[in-house]
Amino acid sequence: MPRVLQSVALLAMCLLALAAPAARAQNNATPLLDRFIAPDIYGPDVTPEVTVLSRLRPEYDPPGIRSGEFIIRPWLVESGGYESNVLGTSSAKGSALVESNAEVGAQSDFSRNSLHAAVSVDDMRYLSLPRQSYTNWQAALGGTLDIGRDSLSVDYSHLTLNQTALDLDTPVITTPLPFTIDAARVAYRTVFSRLSVTPNVSVARFSFSNGYTAGGPYQQSYRDRNVVTPGVTLGYELAPRRQLVLVVNDAIAGYDSAAPGFARRNYNDLSVLVGLDDEISGALRLRLLGGYETRQFQSAQYSNIHAPVLEASAIWTPTGLTTVTATVARRIEDANAEATAGTTELSAQLRIDHEYLRDLLLYAEGGVYQDQYSQGGGSQVLWRGGAGVTHLVSRSVRVGLDYAVYARQGQAGNAVQGVGPNYVDQRILLQLHLAL
Repeated sequence: MPRVLQSVALLAMCLLALAAPAARAQNNATPLLDRFIAPDIYGPDVTPEVTVLSRLRPEYDPPGIRSGEFIIRPWLVESGGYESNVLGTSSAKGSALVESNAEVGAQSDFSRNSLHAAVSVDDMRYLSLPRQSYTNWQAALGGTLDIGRDSLSVDYSHLTLNQTALDLDTPVITTPLPFTIDAARVAYRTVFSRLSVTPNVSVARFSFSNGYTAGGPYQQSYRDRNVVTPGVTLGYELAPRRQLVLVVNDAIAGYDSAAPGFARRNYNDLSVLVGLDDEISGALRLRLLGGYETRQFQSAQYSNIHAPVLEASAIWTPTGLTTVTATVARRIEDANAEATAGTTELSAQLRIDHEYLRDLLLYAEGGVYQDQYSQGGGSQVLWRGGAGVTHLVSRSVRVGLDYAVYARQGQAGNAVQGVGPNYVDQRILLQLHLAL
């Protein structure tokens, strides 16, 4: 058997071995900013453009397992700790918890073209409240085909995630509710000197499970939908570490059914965004993607949404050992509630990473997320803060300690009923990282 086929066979066995237990078992979309502008610059040295987290540390980074033309990277994280308010209610009920994260990823090492795949699982067990335990898992497969200076890329991913009572825009559900996302994307990138043109199309399927709240059944089948998004991206390299992008997307959503008394939420969503990636100085890098989005619903029962949208990130490295990252975003999202078809979400985050020693990394972070419902539906706000430390013991072993606090506030308006109450939740975890 050729060496490449042997590598593919081994890769498939690794993926199936991890996917089998996961299958026995938060709708967090990838930021558009990261999709169109590279989020990290990697390097082994203490240089301004390399952040604390993207810095390569050959003496501590797992080497992976080479098999023919592939490098396979398995890792496992076992965590134990305590969470103070698992149900996200005003009268808190806590529990000890055990969390297990695992992933097997593989990347080709071809001279041309590429192939990548990964399967990961996140299993959360609450020892005192076992009904609140859940398992998320996801798998991804993709690759690129080089055609002269052009390239064709194809990607597919499956995600099985869970809504919990701690999320925004969610009522006090009796148990976590799984939902699935299947997404595929095809893109063709053509390069003309400094200009690149990338037409693309993506197709996504969203499916939600029904459940129960304290007040009765919680039906979500009206959220099941297919979304087809054709688009085009233009990129222009002004100089090394400096580029402009123009992104035009048109998302067409078709829903399977409607909630009783309401129309289907079918819509057409057009967005035009302009982006900039600029290393303003040796210590400051700015990533920006902003423009305007308009969502037109087929039914007059729902108000159309028109809003400026933005995703921006500023990365400041005052010294080679400290990175300060600030991000803000404003976007249109789908809503859970029957009476309003969307929310305008505003978020802001700040994170500080510090390399105290070569093998001792510290961080502190904070963030705020606000969902503003359309049609006078009110709003909800989630505040988050945390800090932690990671000790790099060896290339295969790391230990860490993390603390996080969350607070949800807000009140739904007349159009939205049944979202979860205000709460405060704290979580502390001791972690053991193992990798090959």
